Amino acid sequence: MLALTAPALADGLSYNYLEGSFQRVDIDSPNIDGDGFSIGGSVELGDNAHVFADYGSTNFDFGIDINELAVGVGFHTELTPTLDFVANFAYLRLDADANGFSLGDEDGIGAEIGLRSMLSDRLELAGFIQYADLGDGGDDTSFRGEAWYSFAESFALGLNVGAAEDVLRYGIGARYYFGN
Repeated sequence: MLALTAPALADGLSYNYLEGSFQRVDIDSPNIDGDGFSIGGSVELGDNAHVFADYGSTNFDFGIDINELAVGVGFHTELTPTLDFVANFAYLRLDADANGFSLGDEDGIGAEIGLRSMLSDRLELAGFIQYADLGDGGDDTSFRGEAWYSFAESFALGLNVGAAEDVLRYGIGARYYFGN
């Protein structure tokens, strides 16, 4: 009965959304871990462009806090009716402090390419290769995967995981689609 009354989901992938998630970050060297949150969103500009912003804050062991910001522009194009190629370019900012004292901050640039796919009317999978260059803070290549399940046309719950050389990040989140 619920399946018959659920609203029909929009065709294709939407780049108009707001999202929030809880995250866990494990760093191997030095061996510390932390919990945090992230919020972000995207707004579509025409048929193939979007702008986005993401902010995350993680509280690690020993009173260390890391705040991350990414603001950028992206390009997306339909490869098939259910598969998009995505390229994003961003300004990055990272601030770190320990017990209220600044450990420094870094500005840099980031880029990612990947695929977003609607496997069914309700299930989206996405995968990305990311590169970040934070100047004196170094550079890094990482991988990120997401799975989103839509319960309604404008609401989805999801899981995400990201991996770099010494960092594993995973979380659970919610996404609200608008303007569909």
